[in-house]
Amino acid sequence: MNFAALKSYIKKYPVGTGAVVVAVIMLGAFIFRYLEYSEMQSSFATTVAEGQRLAANVSHAAQLDEQLHELEAANTTITERLVNPSDLAINLQYFYKLEADTGVKLLDTHPVDARAGAKVSAKGAYTPVQYAVSLQGSYARTLVFLRRLEHGVFFSRVISGSCSQSQSEQDKGGGDTVMSLTVELLGRS
Repeated sequence: MNFAALKSYIKKYPVGTGAVVVAVIMLGAFIFRYLEYSEMQSSFATTVAEGQRLAANVSHAAQLDEQLHELEAANTTITERLVNPSDLAINLQYFYKLEADTGVKLLDTHPVDARAGAKVSAKGAYTPVQYAVSLQGSYARTLVFLRRLEHGVFFSRVISGSCSQSQSEQDKGGGDTVMSLTVELLGRS
């Protein structure tokens, strides 16, 4: 079909040709609008999600000051319960106070190099401080010593321990218990 034939066809059927042109233009506009609509809809969904997140942040921000004060108080409490790894005399005094409070007899208490037996984490705000503790006393008093150590002033955990009857008391049938512990106190870095 050449241009002259097309021109004669348009002159012969002007209404039909005009309808086809209008239909093509409307189809193009519909496709364009549909593509724009999907983009606007996704943009709207993103904006709504962002608005909901911001509204949630605003509603949760009401308690931020209270939560900050609670965290600062908890941090202060934790800091007060940490030992200073360089204060060996004060740290040993803690075990002697437990000895006096519980009525057991400390046979040996000395610091242990924690890096010799286990890997120590290089990162973190706390350093473990290990002690080897040997004590003697009645079974009930050694358990009281352990309980006081667990719930004491400093954060501590028992790494290893062994318990046996005292050699001198075995012959007599007595009840003294000898306990050897490896205790780790939580210290400042």
